[in-house]
Amino acid sequence: MRHHRVGDVVTDAQRALTGRVRDVHGHLLTLVRPSGYLWEAPADQCWTASPEERASLTPRGAVRIISTSSRRPSPAPE
Repeated sequence: MRHHRVGDVVTDAQRALTGRVRDVHGHLLTLVRPSGYLWEAPADQCWTASPEERASLTPRGAVRIISTSSRRPSPAPE
């Protein structure tokens, strides 16, 4: 198991959210989003964020990820 440290950027598998480690309490991490949203996640359910996940923490990166989504819009109902 990787030991995360304060300041690491990780992705929480249970919530599918990326955040910065604010505090470590044994096997529990306190994570924070740029908006100030705080939550706790088990360390064994978190992994080091990919470059794309890290970019999602910045406004410019979040817009880029949303605009390059591979999902196509569904056709309008008739």
